[in-house]
Amino acid sequence: MTQPSFEQAQKELERIVERLERGDVDLDETLALWQRGEELYRLCRVRLDGAQGRIEELARRATNNNESG
Repeated sequence: MTQPSFEQAQKELERIVERLERGDVDLDETLALWQRGEELYRLCRVRLDGAQGRIEELARRATNNNESG
């Protein structure tokens, strides 16, 4: 099974939060939704951290290129 894109994970996580906030699910489903939400949160966090690292690297390269030019 392939992992969802960041955008897909974010949308699914938003739907989970909405359902949990409404409170119209039983305990078993609440636990399952919470667990899935945690998985999606971790996936989004890893992708955001990776993107931040790439942005920082690009910024360092741009700064180094400007200083050496």
